[in-house]
Amino acid sequence: MRLLPALLFTLLGPLAGFAKAEVQIERTFLPFDVAPSSFAIGLPGGINFCYDPVRGGVCYAWTGGFLDIGPVRPGVGGKFLAPAGLLGPVVYRENGPTPLRRGDSAHVPVYEFKGYVLRDDSVEFQYTLDGVLVREDIRAGAKGGLARRFRIEGATDAKWWYAVDGQPANALSPTPDGQFLLEVKFGAPTP
Repeated sequence: MRLLPALLFTLLGPLAGFAKAEVQIERTFLPFDVAPSSFAIGLPGGINFCYDPVRGGVCYAWTGGFLDIGPVRPGVGGKFLAPAGLLGPVVYRENGPTPLRRGDSAHVPVYEFKGYVLRDDSVEFQYTLDGVLVREDIRAGAKGGLARRFRIEGATDAKWWYAVDGQPANALSPTPDGQFLLEVKFGAPTP
């Protein structure tokens, strides 16, 4: 079922980059100083984000269309031309190493990416932090933005933080079922 939209996107480029009713994913060269194999995720409703599997977190989000992947496709000479183009304005940015942290908000954990699972309306990234398995579900928030749910295997007894460079660390509180929620609000669009 996902093959046809992917084929159309490959053939039509930016014309097929509009918001879709299913999760879209491209692992490619993206703008704004992220790892060359970062994930571009398009969520239903035109909310998109970049997840960097080297840094271990969301780097930025944009709204509107998904991607123009034409610039990263080899041309006649077979050379890399430019990062994929975002088809909408950036509405959120964060940086710094591995933002999810256990115990001490200043301690940068050892991060190891394990994989991902596509869902109908979200994507779940799986990774370890200092050997502890984390399953992070990211979906469009009910009032815009991103809703992020962290399920942490066997380490919910400690204090958990979300620490982004240039901002105070955000203490995460567990839900009754032992998960941690983080609502990411979008700001004003930037080019």
